[in-house]
Amino acid sequence: MIQQIFIDNEYQYDYVQEGESHKLLYSDTDEWNSHIRGRVAFELIDDGNGFKINTDFDKEHVDYSHAEQLLILLKLTYINVNVEIASKTTLL
Repeated sequence: MIQQIFIDNEYQYDYVQEGESHKLLYSDTDEWNSHIRGRVAFELIDDGNGFKINTDFDKEHVDYSHAEQLLILLKLTYINVNVEIASKTTLL
């Protein structure tokens, strides 16, 4: 099943889960250049011991847009994880 992903109320990506594969695809909208519409932007494969990352970008240097794509996929993969940021001391 394909699910639409909205960023700041704009449809930007599609999400597809097939078994242990989690794919983020560029939407087929004018948001993207025509040559990347519908292409896989980022894929995580859960191999049972961690994730394999399939993407076209250089993994040594991650720019902000690719970091956002990774964040989106990780949030979709770990839907039952609740992360809270708090202080150990009482705030006044």
